This record gives sequence, C-alpha cells and structure tokens, in this order.
Amino acid sequence: MDPIMEKETAKQVQPVYTTKTYSFMIEIVFKVRGILFDAFEEHFPANNPKKILEAPYPSILMANHVWEGDVPALAAVYPHVHPSIKFAIPAREDILGKDFLVKEFKPKGLLKLIFLLIDKSGIIPKYMDYIGCVPIKRPFRDNARELLKKGMLRDMVDQEWSYLSDRISEGRNLFLFPEGVFNQDGYMAQVKKGVYFLRSKFKNLNFTSFTLTYDYFSSKKSELHIGYGGQFPIPENADADQVSSIVKEKLGSGYTITAGNLSSYMVLKFEGKAKESKEKLFSILKSLAEKIANAHPEIYISEKFKTDALKNAFESFLEKAKKGGFLKLEGNDIVFLEKLFQIPKDLHNLKKKNLVLYHRNQLTYHIPKLDTVWSTIGA
Repeated sequence: MDPIMEKETAKQVQPVYTTKTYSFMIEIVFKVRGILFDAFEEHFPANNPKKILEAPYPSILMANHVWEGDVPALAAVYPHVHPSIKFAIPAREDILGKDFLVKEFKPKGLLKLIFLLIDKSGIIPKYMDYIGCVPIKRPFRDNARELLKKGMLRDMVDQEWSYLSDRISEGRNLFLFPEGVFNQDGYMAQVKKGVYFLRSKFKNLNFTSFTLTYDYFSSKKSELHIGYGGQFPIPENADADQVSSIVKEKLGSGYTITAGNLSSYMVLKFEGKAKESKEKLFSILKSLAEKIANAHPEIYISEKFKTDALKNAFESFLEKAKKGGFLKLEGNDIVFLEKLFQIPKDLHNLKKKNLVLYHRNQLTYHIPKLDTVWSTIGA
C-alpha cells in the first residue's frame, strides 16, 4: 500500500477493543507477580490523580527493557490504559519454543517444577498468541552470521517492522521496547530506529511511555517500580536521531529512586574514604531522599522512604553488598572495599559484575539534579 494512502486509511480504521476474556487473561499474569517480586509500586505524575495512561488509537506505548520479568509489569500497566484497545506486542521468537521458562530463568527447587509444568502445558504460546504477541527473530543475537551470509539481515528487519505496522493498520495499538535489547548496565541501551520507522509511516500516531525500575538490593527477591509518563509529541519532520533522543528523555525521566539505587549512589560518593558509621550512612540516606523530594517533586521516589520499611531495605542493601565483596562490617562501621569503586572494562551484564554500579546507573538521567542536592548534604 502507498505510504500516503496508508496514513489516510489509518484514520478510518475501527480500533479493536478489548474483551472481558482478554482482560482476564492479562489479569492472571499480574496475579502471579509474587513469584518474581517481593514488592510492587506504581508512580504517577501529580497531574494524573485518576491514574490513567492515555493511549487513543493509533498509539505506541513504550518502556525500557530490563529482563523477561517485564511481562508481568506489562500486565500491571494494562488496567491503566485508556481506551481499552488490544495490543500488538513484539515478542522473542524463542518464547514460543520448547522449555522456555526453565531455559531462560534457570529456576531451582519447587519453582523449577512449576515452570517445567507450565512449559509442558504449552499454555505460554497459546497465551502469547491470544493477547497479540508477534514472534520476532533476534537477528543481532541469535542468527546474525547466517543472515549476513545470505544477505537477508536488513531485509528481514525491515519486513518485521512492516509486519508490526500492519497490526496497527488492523486496529491494534503497539507496545514495544524501543531499545530492542535488555538494559546491560542498569540504565538504557541505544534506542533503535523502529519508532522513527513507524512515525514516518503513520501521520496521526500517538506516543506514551512508562519506565520500569527494578531494585535487586532491598529485598530477598526483586522489587518492581513502574514510573508512568504520559502522551508526548514527536514532530513529523524529526529525523531518526531526534526521535531517539526524545524517546530516551521520556523513558529516562521515569526512573524511580529506590532504597537500592539511592544507597548505591550514596556509597559510591565515598570514594577515597575508608569507612563510615552505619548510623551516619542511614541518616544521610534519609536526608538525601527528603531533600530530593522537596527540590524535585517531578522525580518518582519509593514509598519506602516514608515508612519504617526503609531500615530493613538498607540492612538488606548492606548485607548483599557485603556478600558481593563491595563492603565489610567492622563493629558499627561500614568499610568501603576497593572492588566497590572499580569500573569493569566491559559493562555487559554489569548486574553480575558490580551490582552497586548497576543500581547507581538507573539514576543516570537524574544524576545532575542528585549531585546538586548531594552538595548540600555535607557528608
């Protein structure tokens, strides 16, 4: 179809609205979030008291891509989306393969048995197809060499983006991770050109975003924070680099300050100092969060900073940092070890190499504001 005609046709398409069954299937995924998360928080802008994520057809909803646990996060977002229009969701092709859960998450004990039973039931491929998942090959990860030899790599990528745009033309909104890959260093990977491709294809396309922040420090399992954005414009004449910059700014501003990432930011500020008392560190952490909240109400901050749960979260941070070889305890003092301040040459999979730096990197977009507040602490 001619691009101009397609843009005009998109205006006349009847949106595919959700059904009770569709909503129920997504709700099931949300209800099992306790398997992966110890805590879950949602954060909305102050000017959105009704907690609605506006996404009129045709819309693209975007989020940063952290790991496969993002799927339950999408189920949490779904009830807030208005109007209720079915999605097209790009999904890794191997999710539909044999024993995906066991291979991907490598669970142990009872959880391994549960995941194995789910894999064998075949329910995942059926579910993914029902909610609108579009199986996408991962050419830059799985079979790039083979495709390059055949001269098919770029054609295949273009074909898949065209396939996704067809789903929009059929009346669905599109959800996607514009980076296309997992966050490896804690913040964001390079934003791909898919959003630009779709922006150029649909004249009246709407955009909205939300940001996923995972805290792996503050509990036994991870804690999930969802920072909601809102609709934002992308000019029709914006080039690919401008589109990427706009998307990255919207996603970056949605990261939530958690007990884990703010503690990480704080201890890394003590480079050059041998140790500090636990009580003083905790006092600085609380003061820092309070000052950030007062100076920058636009930044999302975990509710834990308002409750006694912060103390347990900080203790969990110290214990995990100690096990990782970043800190050690000497009586009532926290000793900062050399490993804490070492930046790996390769930041790929930084979560395993330096979990403290990984969490600090979640705050990359906010760092200039945090540094200004830090300068008033006098630590």
